Amino acid sequence: MPLNDFLLERMNWPAIKEKIGAGMDTVIICTASVEQHGYHLSELTDTLIGEATGLLVAEKLGNALMAPVIRPGLSEHHIPMAGSLTLRPEVYRGLLEDYVTSYQKHGFKKVVIFSSHGGNFNENEKVVKNLKEMHPDMQFSSALTLMELMGLMAQFERQYNLAEGSCGHGGAMETSVMLHIAPDQVDMEKATPGFIGKMNEEVLEKLFEHGIVGLSEVGIIGDPRQAKAEWGEWFLELMSDEIVKAVQRDLKGL
Repeated sequence: MPLNDFLLERMNWPAIKEKIGAGMDTVIICTASVEQHGYHLSELTDTLIGEATGLLVAEKLGNALMAPVIRPGLSEHHIPMAGSLTLRPEVYRGLLEDYVTSYQKHGFKKVVIFSSHGGNFNENEKVVKNLKEMHPDMQFSSALTLMELMGLMAQFERQYNLAEGSCGHGGAMETSVMLHIAPDQVDMEKATPGFIGKMNEEVLEKLFEHGIVGLSEVGIIGDPRQAKAEWGEWFLELMSDEIVKAVQRDLKGL
């Protein structure tokens, strides 16, 4: 089945109704962002990565369809850099709740919510908790935590013998994925390293408190210069596999 067959926004309503009736009762919602990614990546980076990941998850689950990616997201820490957008938490929360309420009315019974942007994770955990109370007849999975995603990034570094800290915001991993899925959105001649170091809770706290400029003048965490498209393909498979495992753990009847 072509991957576009999993995208709800590219289908007509009778086709969607037929798929739901045939048992495709799981909807995947990715929350992303529109924000700076250094000198070499477009501001659409998280959205494109989120859609590519969600499509692989839908294909691997087999009974799931993918909602339009939610963007912008919660990106206050990127606002100092031109073009970045951020939503108020209550607006972001309302978008997610309205997505789920709409899909519940159409017959979806299971919801997978994941983020391709680090700034959304904490709010997603709160929203999923509220959604379980709002829709007790539905099942929810919030897939990976931020720390689990960072663990996958560390695994990427080990896989390709990269320095620890090479795979933060706009670094080797995201650049590799973008070279794989959207090379027209990458200018490797402008790839510039930023903050390189262990992304522990202390560094993350500094990032969210003082913004990206508190760590990097160029808006990058990591080093994008060694990125390769085939590495990006490997990481998308890894991340989508881990999300599928989390969803199968969280949701019954998959």
